[in-house]
Amino acid sequence: MTRRWTGVPHVRELVRDSAEGARAQKAITATLVAVLATVCFAILVTTGQAAASEAAVVAQIDSAGTRLIALSDDGGNAGILADAPEAVAALSDVTWAFGLGEAVDVTNPALPEGRAAARPLVGALPDGLTLIRGRAPLPGEAVAGAGAAAALHLGPGLGAVQPQDASAPAVGVVGVFEATGPLAGLRNVVLTATDAADLDTLRFVYALATDVTTVDRLQATLATATPTRDPAALTVEAPSGAIALRDVVAGRLGAASRQQMALIMGITAVIIAVTMLSATASRRRDFGRRRALGASRSALVVGLLAQTSISAVVGIVLGTIAGLTTLALTTGALPTWRFTAGVAGLALLLTLVAAAPVATHAAHRDPLRILRVP
Repeated sequence: MTRRWTGVPHVRELVRDSAEGARAQKAITATLVAVLATVCFAILVTTGQAAASEAAVVAQIDSAGTRLIALSDDGGNAGILADAPEAVAALSDVTWAFGLGEAVDVTNPALPEGRAAARPLVGALPDGLTLIRGRAPLPGEAVAGAGAAAALHLGPGLGAVQPQDASAPAVGVVGVFEATGPLAGLRNVVLTATDAADLDTLRFVYALATDVTTVDRLQATLATATPTRDPAALTVEAPSGAIALRDVVAGRLGAASRQQMALIMGITAVIIAVTMLSATASRRRDFGRRRALGASRSALVVGLLAQTSISAVVGIVLGTIAGLTTLALTTGALPTWRFTAGVAGLALLLTLVAAAPVATHAAHRDPLRILRVP
């Protein structure tokens, strides 16, 4: 019984016919699979590796303080209110915030020859301060930076610090922290956990932006939204130099790889178009018969694109697996899943775009001229 090709075939029939066509044209299918696999592999091991390296470098720069904004009362006239860290931390663009009060000299009562600076801390310890001994402080307790702990001769069991003002009570030190990145200066400071209600003003407030792209907006917001007695005397500093360095590094690392990717995709489009021309030329009589039996032009175009997609998907999957495996074994740095999915989607879209004109031309040929016997 002869199959009649209706103008709008069922999806199941379309997929089955496309799979049969791909199986029947083994050379064309193998060519498309090889081309797409090679393209995805080449892009992942070149542009993908560059993207992974770029992300690693940018992340390293970001961790060095491109998102940290410092608010300071340099002249002592701004009067940063003690509840400012809580208000700043509540902003949508802020990850965390903490404040520091006026510095005082402290000594270790057991070994008074050592001396260090201590500041009241309002808020929780930030990510840049890592406890290496002891625990986080409760209100009225203190933690010492590694440098301050050494200067004060605080032993493994820790101890206490006594402010220079003899009338002030000693404060127990319950932990030691290591400071890195933009907060490295706190390594030589003792931080005393203090409730905002017990302080009038602060000298510094540090806020970490959620993303480097929000730093400029957050800097402008903090200049006016931070609770102070005199906002005009408040100094707001953002790491503009580090942000500029980040943008330059990201742009230079990615430019060459993106150009290479565009070149690979362009060559791929030409190869796919030539391959599809060969595929349609070998099946022109089949297309003529289907048109004569009632198949619409759109049905033929969709069928050709579906057949091409099957080969393309197989090639993309094989190339992606091979590329990621190669990167994992050679560099250990893998691009993000978004980049990998983007490459796969772009390769499939490029295949369909390159094949569509060829399929459309084949579907619009006159079936009588194709089937005419000389």
